[in-house]
Amino acid sequence: MKLKALFFSLFVLTVNYSSLKAQALPEETNGNGMSEPVDALPEYPGGFVEMMKFMYANIKYPKSAIDGNKSGKGMIKVTVMEDGSLTEITVIKNISGCPECDEEAIRVIKTMPKWKPGKVAGKTVPLLYNIPINFKLPQKDK
Repeated sequence: MKLKALFFSLFVLTVNYSSLKAQALPEETNGNGMSEPVDALPEYPGGFVEMMKFMYANIKYPKSAIDGNKSGKGMIKVTVMEDGSLTEITVIKNISGCPECDEEAIRVIKTMPKWKPGKVAGKTVPLLYNIPINFKLPQKDK
């Protein structure tokens, strides 16, 4: 328990739920290049809170980032396939000056269980999904 508390004091991961986004892939357009409305967003098993628990339990703040006092916000893009698997996991906004943080976020996302896939026009389809991520070191006492 002390280790978890210490880990939590070194690392806080936040995802702003309101900024989660999903987008239909080009093959899921309505013929005129416009995407159909998304009926159901892809969802991590158990929802947002369970995804946060998974990230918290599995992310390890890189030692080089701690030593270099590196923190910041980034964005990871994934494609949630029809079977719920995650593919094409890429950084679309890196954590400034901390490629190790980007690599760690990708590593953990690659280990996620299958998601509940999204739907467009009532059909299960691959959807792009952006996951914001925040690596934050605790503030030091003055």
